[in-house]
Amino acid sequence: MMRTLILALALVVACGSDTTGPQLGDNVDVPYGTTVTMPGDTTTAKFTDVTADSRCPTGVQCVWAGEATVLFTVGGSELVTLTLGADPAKARAIVRGYQVTLVALAPYPVAGSAPVKANYVATIRFTSAKD
Repeated sequence: MMRTLILALALVVACGSDTTGPQLGDNVDVPYGTTVTMPGDTTTAKFTDVTADSRCPTGVQCVWAGEATVLFTVGGSELVTLTLGADPAKARAIVRGYQVTLVALAPYPVAGSAPVKANYVATIRFTSAKD
């Protein structure tokens, strides 16, 4: 009985822990200041900064949709700048055999409210740069 209980407990613990991390093609939400490990690699990418956010705030009529530019530090030293906006090529970068794409940046600006960097979450996607 005790042996069965220990085996069942070990199985529950093993099934309950997911250490696989993001897979290629997955959208990954990265809160400001945190780090994600690249799929199938030990290389890390840290959401380091929001250097610009000129996106048109909700509740405002704008002539231009604006842009948001974020900075990631890859592998502890390589700086990668990604920009959401009219040019989708600016939202992508090739880094260490991967294409990293900035998919979204939340929260979206609101009229009359200053953004707080600590509240930003960047959604990125890793794909193979070889495809």
